[in-house]
Amino acid sequence: DSLTGDRLGCFNLSLRGHAECVRYTKGFNVPTLVLGGGGYTIRNVARCWAYETSVLLDTELPDEIPYNDYFEYYAPDYRLHLTPEQSPNMNTEASLESV
Repeated sequence: DSLTGDRLGCFNLSLRGHAECVRYTKGFNVPTLVLGGGGYTIRNVARCWAYETSVLLDTELPDEIPYNDYFEYYAPDYRLHLTPEQSPNMNTEASLESV
C-alpha cells in the first residue's frame, strides 16, 4: 500500500525509498527472512520485489525492463523505477512531532 501508484495506498514511496527499509534491516547483519507480499497494482509489486531482491543480493539492475512474456504490463515506459505522483503533503508539524 505504500508504493506510488497503489490504488489504496497514500504513502507514495518510490522503489528506492521502499527498498531503503530493506537496506536498513540488512545492515544489522543478522539472518533475515524476507517474504513476498501483496499490493494492489501487480506490475508495481513485481517491480518492487525485483528491486528489493537486487538490494538484498548487492546486485545492480538496469532500469529498462527486458522483453518478456509480460512486457506489455509495464507500458507505457517499460522501466523498473516508478516516478512518484504529485500529491499534497497532509502531514502537519504537530502530527510529525507526536510520532
